[in-house]
Amino acid sequence: MRTFAFVTGLTVALLLVVFQPSGVGAQASEKAQPVYVVNQPDIVRVEGEVRLAGPIEGEVSIRGPIPQGKAITIGEVEVPPVQKTDVTRLVRAGTVTTDGFATMVVSLAGMQRSSPTKAGEVGVVLLPAEDVPTRAFEEHGQLLFAVESHVLSSPGSPPYFASEPLRATVAFPRYRVLLYNASDRTVAVTVYVYLTS
Repeated sequence: MRTFAFVTGLTVALLLVVFQPSGVGAQASEKAQPVYVVNQPDIVRVEGEVRLAGPIEGEVSIRGPIPQGKAITIGEVEVPPVQKTDVTRLVRAGTVTTDGFATMVVSLAGMQRSSPTKAGEVGVVLLPAEDVPTRAFEEHGQLLFAVESHVLSSPGSPPYFASEPLRATVAFPRYRVLLYNASDRTVAVTVYVYLTS
């Protein structure tokens, strides 16, 4: 009987400790207690958009490489004979968006459709897509802030030709691509623009 009373008393005491009302433990300590998390992962992945209200403290990592360059190809455009000064007839080959990049490398490659009888430059002009440079070019033939790459196409030369890569500083967010051909035969031209930060 004594054993039964002891076991019953022990069971009741354990039940009171385990199932105590929720406010009893909180009332025992009025002071905040430090908590140490020991199983926090080193890297916390966050998906979606993140906005910060203040400076970042500690370490920040970015998933994957940050692009440092971008290659743009404007492929095989037919360019009939047209002088660079004939602003109304230059072949318009689109625009190149350079926003966010600091430098560009412009290269020009092409092929003669037939052998020219007269030598002439084949080239590309990247003209800023802004009001003042566009107006100066269209009204007076002036190339303000333009980036130009060209190569000589001449009789008896191999059918394929390429310019030397030209490195230039990006000064505007967009450039219009204009092509000219001062030889006397049509050429097919490809323009390569490599943008870097």
